This record gives sequence, structure tokens and C-alpha cells, in this order.
Amino acid sequence: MMGHGRLKHILFFFLPLVLGACSTFNPVNGDFKLKGKTLAVIAGLDNDANMLTAQYMTESLKKNTRFQVLSQKQIGQAIPGYPDNIQGPYRSAYFEIEVDYSKTDMKRIRSIQQKLGVDYLYVLWTPSATVYGEKIHSLNVISQMFESGKEVANGRFSATAGRSTCCLSPTPKDEDKVNAVKDTADYVSKEIGQKTGMAK
Repeated sequence: MMGHGRLKHILFFFLPLVLGACSTFNPVNGDFKLKGKTLAVIAGLDNDANMLTAQYMTESLKKNTRFQVLSQKQIGQAIPGYPDNIQGPYRSAYFEIEVDYSKTDMKRIRSIQQKLGVDYLYVLWTPSATVYGEKIHSLNVISQMFESGKEVANGRFSATAGRSTCCLSPTPKDEDKVNAVKDTADYVSKEIGQKTGMAK
């Protein structure tokens, strides 16, 4: 049985939702080349989980890449009513996200990018979460990156809390879930840095 000392060593692991060659960051075209360095991370839904994900992704991209990343405060000052609900690239998101990139509200995306004046807009949606029993909680995320109002990359990933190094694991606390989002943001931001040539 797991002792109290082991409770502090829960692993918050990255669990990609992959199909075939998909990963957390997939350029739409293989010859994708950066045309600028400014970037903003946008929460696509007006809920706490989405805002938390956007906040930590913003911090991770600042830390792990050479992008000039706007803060969430700067975004809120430039866009009245932020965050708001933006139709994302999915049909439904009950247990799993049913992807449909034609569903994204491109008019809103172009308007937001124009108001922010950034080269790249990285939008995150967290439309669903999965609970396995009472022990493993997984926040499902789908993303798109836009350049001049045109999609240049997309991805899917999950932030999962509650898995331990042995077979027994406690019910994840709010702190565990926050740490899971932080760790996942670091993982994804590093991949973005590598695939765009902007890694520190």
C-alpha cells in the first residue's frame, strides 16, 4: 500500500490524443516557415479550465520559445469581453472531441488577430474532460494556430492528473490538476518551439 511519503511523488503525465501521425502541433503544410515572431494564446471558451490552459501555455511559450508572446492581460485590454465563446474545430465533445476543422469561426479569428496585431494566433479549446472512476481526470484540448487569418497548424492533447508511479493513486486534488496543465503546457510549447525553429 502506498505510504504518505509516496503521495508527494504523483506523476502528472502528458497523454497525447493521437491518431496516426498526429501530435500536439501539426503544421498544415510541410514547408511551413515563420514570417514573424509575435504570438498570442487565446482561450476559445469562456470557462476556468480554458483560461487556465491559455494562461499556462502563454507562460510556457515565453519560457521555452523565442516568440514575443502577449500576456493574457494585454489580450483582455485589446479585446472587449475576452474571454468569450468562439466556435471551435469540432462537432461535439462529450467523451472525446469529434474534430471538424470546417466548424471554426474564421470571421471571429480574423477579427481577433487583427485587433491584437500579432503574426500568429494560437487558439485553445477545452470542450471536455474525462474522469476515469474517481482517480484519473483528463482535460481534453484541441488547438489551431493562425497566420494572417489562415490556419497553419493544429493539434490535440490532454492534461491528465491522478496517475502515480504504482498501481494505487489518490483522487487528484485541484493542485494536482493545475500541475498537470502546467506540465502539459511545457511539453507542448517545447514541441512548438522545435517545429517552428523558435526553441530557446
